[in-house]
Amino acid sequence: MFVIQTKDDTPVYIQLQHQVLDYIALGILRKDDQLPSVRTLSKELGINPNTVAKAYSNLEMQGYVYTVPAKGVFVKSENVTDLVYEHKLEELKTKMADCKNVGIKKEKILEVVNKVYKEDDGYVKG
Repeated sequence: MFVIQTKDDTPVYIQLQHQVLDYIALGILRKDDQLPSVRTLSKELGINPNTVAKAYSNLEMQGYVYTVPAKGVFVKSENVTDLVYEHKLEELKTKMADCKNVGIKKEKILEVVNKVYKEDDGYVKG
């Protein structure tokens, strides 16, 4: 379910957090769904359990998940999707500011946005 990109400069715990948020936004993870245990996920991904614990802790502090002692970590509630959308919009805003800062014109960005929303079943890179 989760994949770590070893060639990515993004810290592993942040990659994991983003994937959890993506799965919530896509409806793959829903209210009260249990996330894999820290031990299980760390073994599957070949990463330190503290890395998984840090990702889960950050997600809990941000209000996306909750922990039940001796049971595990679960998706918090139905309106967590709204929080995920807000997070994704903030990410988009940051990326757009980066584009603006390197001189990409607004029209070019709008072309990309329009292309993405014209695709029936998602964005095809090209």
